[in-house]
Amino acid sequence: MATTTDAPAPAASDSRSHAARNWVEVARSLAPLVESEVPQASRDAIITPKVVQAWRDAGLYGVLLPAHLGGGGVDDVTYIEIAEEIARQDASAGWVYGNHQTGTLFPGMLLDEETFRELLGPNGDGIACGFGAPGPPRATAKRVDGGYLVRSGPIPFGSGSQHATRVVARVALLDEDDQPRIGDDGEPMVAFVWVDRNNVEWLNDWNPSGLAGTGSGSYRVKQHVLEERWMGAKAQISFTDEPAFSQGFEPVATLLHAGVGLGLAKRTREELAKSTRGRRRGDVPALDQYPLFQADFVRLESEYQAARTFILHAYRELWDATAQGRRTELHLARIEQANLHLHRALSDIVSTASLWAGSDVIPRDGIFALLNANARIALNHLMVGPQQAVKIAPHLLEKWQADHATMVP
Repeated sequence: MATTTDAPAPAASDSRSHAARNWVEVARSLAPLVESEVPQASRDAIITPKVVQAWRDAGLYGVLLPAHLGGGGVDDVTYIEIAEEIARQDASAGWVYGNHQTGTLFPGMLLDEETFRELLGPNGDGIACGFGAPGPPRATAKRVDGGYLVRSGPIPFGSGSQHATRVVARVALLDEDDQPRIGDDGEPMVAFVWVDRNNVEWLNDWNPSGLAGTGSGSYRVKQHVLEERWMGAKAQISFTDEPAFSQGFEPVATLLHAGVGLGLAKRTREELAKSTRGRRRGDVPALDQYPLFQADFVRLESEYQAARTFILHAYRELWDATAQGRRTELHLARIEQANLHLHRALSDIVSTASLWAGSDVIPRDGIFALLNANARIALNHLMVGPQQAVKIAPHLLEKWQADHATMVP
């Protein structure tokens, strides 16, 4: 697969930019393997162990972890550039890689340092992921001798968890009478638990129209007693000087979508340029020389570049503000705004490219069918849904109103 010569966006320092280029080249070197494994991943409904091991061997696991924890010590922007390249190769691979990287940060925000280091293992490449989104818990935990008795019904969207070291579940805490425990705020108490993969049953019910290799089906936590140290109820960040952890839950959760969205947009642009090169369509002898197509291509290229610049800038600002102890709600709103903008641009890029690709969109196993299917599922995710705009609007309005007030004489 030919790649483009897009350089990473300018970074805050030469060292950061150099690290990004090096890591992206490492990821790019694995493109032939990742792309060759796509058919098998689609059949298995999960990225193959061969790809996961290649990422491990290349040092791509734990890149967001600080070096003293065995990780790569990169910032959010460098991670996004790595994830963009992997998702460009295959969106399902990018989705699983993103879940493995970001999901492993969450226990570092809720577990004590010793337990978290045990999860990571001696090579720092342990994986934690699964479904821990807000909403009614799908599992329960009751205090017993030796820890907590944990059990669950089906838990959806376990993306990439088949390759995890520990799988997360959000649990409702029960009292000795199996009734919900009530906290000081009058609400039922909930917590997160990370269970050994040997105590997880995957239900193999992932049969989607897109992102087939993500393994995002349901799983069930088998009834067993879990040591209390694997439960986190309140943030107790042991690594307060590390922005990867102290940036908070929301920025980490949205990192996945930034990488996958950019990768899909970039691959679509590449495939469109290939598909239209010298291609006749009706009375048009060569689409890539047709002014109407050229105008559309310029528009799509502009959307991609603008969305990419916005999202990298928003995450760079957040990372630096976190490191300097000046992070605000506006920083959080900006990264969500950038993600929303990226995914609206992705929708236009994929749909417009499909119009110009002509008969190339027809084959069921063709690249445009795959890009359309993968983008459709990615765009449907809750984290990039239009309702997110309602959540961040007050922070953006407040900023504009405050700026206007200072300008009024």
